[in-house]
This record gives sequence, C-alpha cells and structure tokens, in this order.
Amino acid sequence: MKAVKFTLSNIRIGSYISYANVCQDGYSTSKSPVPGFDTSEILSKLNQCQPLMSTDGYYHNELLRNVFNIGLKRVETVPLWVTPNSMRQLKYTHYRKEKNIGDLDPTLHRKFAGLINKDMRYKVEFANKYGLLRRHELHNVVFSAPNSGKQLQMGESLLWWQEEIFDLDYCLRLWDMVCSRDKELQSSVLWHKEGITIQIDGTEVPLVKRATMNLLSKWAKSDVEGPALYYLSLELDRRLKNSLTPRISDSQEHEISIYPDSLLSEIWLMFLMEFTARSRLVRCVICGDYFGTNDPRSRFCSTRCRMRKYRNQQNKRKQKRDVRGQSGGHKRPWRDSNPRPAA
Repeated sequence: MKAVKFTLSNIRIGSYISYANVCQDGYSTSKSPVPGFDTSEILSKLNQCQPLMSTDGYYHNELLRNVFNIGLKRVETVPLWVTPNSMRQLKYTHYRKEKNIGDLDPTLHRKFAGLINKDMRYKVEFANKYGLLRRHELHNVVFSAPNSGKQLQMGESLLWWQEEIFDLDYCLRLWDMVCSRDKELQSSVLWHKEGITIQIDGTEVPLVKRATMNLLSKWAKSDVEGPALYYLSLELDRRLKNSLTPRISDSQEHEISIYPDSLLSEIWLMFLMEFTARSRLVRCVICGDYFGTNDPRSRFCSTRCRMRKYRNQQNKRKQKRDVRGQSGGHKRPWRDSNPRPAA
C-alpha cells in the first residue's frame, strides 16, 4: 500500500487543539499535581472516575508516565508542578476560521527551547500564554478541595517540561550547525567501524548499528550533514506520529487542514515547518530572538530593536567625535605664513 503524499504548500495549519484549554486565571507552581492533594488522594479520585486496573500491578507507573509525566529519566527527583489556578478556560471553536501558517507563531518552538536555562518563572509565563503541553482525558477530572470546596484540575510536571525542552533544544542546535556548516558538527556526528552515533551533551546515541549498516551507503564516508539530517527527520517522525489529524475545511475549496492534538505537537510541527523550509526564521541582531520573515534582508524583529541599533550607532559616532576633540581634533596641513618672494 503506497502512502499518499501532499506538499506542505497545499496544506493549511488549523488552530491547535490545546489552545482551547488555556486557564483564564493563569497558572502557578505547586508541590502536587493538584494543590492540596497528595498522590494517594489523586489516584483514589482518578480510580473513582476511571478504574485503574492492571493484572501485572504496573498501572501506577503507566499512569505516572502517561498522565503525570513526572520525568522518569530522573525518578529520584521530586518535581514541581505547573497547575491551573481555576477551572475557567478560554474556549475556542476549531472551526471558527481556518488559520494559515502565516497567522500562527512560526517561532513557537524557538521560544519553548529558549526556556532551557530559564527559571520556573519563565516556564509559568509560557504556560499562561499557551497552556499545558499535553492534555489527557484524566486532566479533565475535577477535584474539590475539602476545606474551601474550590474546584481544581491536574497540572503538569516542570521536570517533564525541562526534559522536553532539552530534547528540542538539542535538535535545534544540531539543525543550526547544519544550516551554518559549523565545524562543531564533526564532533557531534561520529563515524565508527560499527556505525554512526550522535553525541548529545556527552551521551552517544546510536544512529546506524550493525543491523542497519546498509544505511551507510546513503552518505559519503565521514559525511556529517547527511546523518544529522537523518537523525532530525527520525525525531520529527517520532514526535509527530499519531498526533496530527487532517480535516476538510467547510469552504468551497475543500482545503485540507492539519490539527495537532496538543501544544507539544504544535511546537514540533513548527520545527517541521522550519526544517522543510515552509517557514523562514531570522535571528534579530539586537535581542537575539527569532522572527519569521519573507524578506531575506530583514535583520530586526521589531521597530524597537531597529531604533536601538540606530541609537547605538549614533552613540558610537558621538564617542568618536569626543575622542577626536580631546586629542586636538584634525590638524590642517602646515603652511608657511611667510612664503618666499617670487624670483
């Protein structure tokens, strides 16, 4: 059975589903997935709504992995949680108006990866603007506080957020090295006798093993760009697998729209747009933020940054004039005040 191929230029991107669930009163940090409840109380409440049964007894770990997302890479760490402050949600209908890719934020993935060295305050600000990364049906379970009766919902682990940020940040760094033909790429893509590995911050991830040695024929020996692009394509495929839903718009053109199932899928979809040159991003020479543009001459993300550049240039020119003035300025060529008389 052959796969049906569509060009991205003919596919419009619809409003992503997770944006329909942004808490109107914002988010805050908590020591529990539900403020005021411990893990046993949460599991008991979830078991009342959706019985958690398992013959092997491992349902608890599966729940932590699929719903709590506490970050199983570091299970010994007790995470903080980003939790909604209320149940009031900003609601959007997914059929109100189809959005073109130009109407979405093409730098969403860059903003998310930029949180890697930021503290939790910036992550909460990101949640306040875009919502939770991934919603599960159990996130809709309502918890009533025993004292105040306030209705609460589950949040997401900031430790899991950090792991997702790290994974995307590495992919973007690898992609930037490929685009700029950075020599550092040679130390990230390593050829061995038994295959190729991708080095991620000191950890080597096998890309080509003995079982897949036939892949080596795809690239010239010691090629680093080809394996790096192959690794990125695998990561994009893995992240977007079963997370994009095609729908037909109700317009007369019957355009096909793609709806990501969560904010996290939307983030990786924006990376896919950049990876396939569907969107063009430029880094501002002043603030360093990325912005989308169709003009290859663009250097500034906003008028504010453009004016900052102008003022900096003016200040440098003024400083140069002041330095010349303190050193006596420019001296005119010497002329004899008593020229010789004509012969």
